[in-house]
Amino acid sequence: MTEQSPKRPITVTHIISGDLWAGAEVQVYNLCKALNNTQEIAVTAVVFNPGILHDKLAELDIPVTLADESSTGPLGIVKSIAAHCRSQGTDIVHTHGFKENVLGIAGKELARVRHSVRTVHGNPEHKLSWKKPHKWLINRLDIWLGRARQQAVIAVSSQLEEALKPLFPGKVHKIFNFIDIQELRDTWLPKPERHSSQIRLGIVGRLVPVKRIDLFIQALRLLSKEGVNCKGIIIGDGPLRSELETLACNLGIQDRVEFLGFVDPAAKEMSVLDILLMTSDHEGLPMTLLEALALDVPVIAHKTGGIAEVLSDSTSSVLVINHTPEGYFTAIRAWLNRSPEEKKQAVQSSLAHIEKNFSAMNNTRRYIHTYKSLL
Repeated sequence: MTEQSPKRPITVTHIISGDLWAGAEVQVYNLCKALNNTQEIAVTAVVFNPGILHDKLAELDIPVTLADESSTGPLGIVKSIAAHCRSQGTDIVHTHGFKENVLGIAGKELARVRHSVRTVHGNPEHKLSWKKPHKWLINRLDIWLGRARQQAVIAVSSQLEEALKPLFPGKVHKIFNFIDIQELRDTWLPKPERHSSQIRLGIVGRLVPVKRIDLFIQALRLLSKEGVNCKGIIIGDGPLRSELETLACNLGIQDRVEFLGFVDPAAKEMSVLDILLMTSDHEGLPMTLLEALALDVPVIAHKTGGIAEVLSDSTSSVLVINHTPEGYFTAIRAWLNRSPEEKKQAVQSSLAHIEKNFSAMNNTRRYIHTYKSLL
């Protein structure tokens, strides 16, 4: 009886811009790292920008092609994707983002790769308008390509799942974002000893309109007026930084707000916070949220998108419906008024919740199952 040769791993090529190191990029990295540790998936990638994601994937010895969009037009990127897929023997192209969907699908068609999947990491940051008809038309093209040339759509939250089902009937699968909980805890815990009673309130994200850092700063002012000894730590950078620094000055709390700029990894600063705030107008399922809970940091967040799904069973967190400075001020006061024992029990409960639902092992298996179902 002849011995059967082992089955060849499925080669999955991920397509992502990589211009930032934000939520989607962190999740793609976590996914590629987890898949790369299995015997079932051979991971490759095409990235449109040099930077942190490109370098981190290369450090994992994952084959990465840089199709640099700063010097290469759309047609050149499509050709780079096709050449990469041919050289790697790609079985499935996995796209992450609007631009990546369109160029990735074109590239996989050129390379005659039959199967493709996309992950939708969050809601669009800008509403479509007839005032910009070209964007509306491109959006419709993206949806049509997803329907016609991709076999699966991954939603990272129930809210996204319900929004996507009418657009991609029969193709939507819900797979939560995930983190390596034990690695985070081993790296950043236990927390260093504190010698100050000042409460450290933090927010992590790009300084762009949708993140509503203005609400965070205004809530700090209300706390200061009430005599709460606190400091606001803003972890991230972006086009609104100067405007937000001016806001803090105009409110007279510039000495209570610290702009750290971009920090990698953000977990280093996040781990020493007393409370993390999330004031975005909308979100998918933020990686920062999962990381905070893994690091025993309580979260006060706007009840929107996938946030509510993560925090619904988390007693160490507060969901805010009143999306105003007063709403966040009230929620912060409510948390601070809890007893030390209540806070400790709540943090332990939240850790158990994310270990059950947002761990790398369970959600990586769901991705592998989805890939196998396409072939």
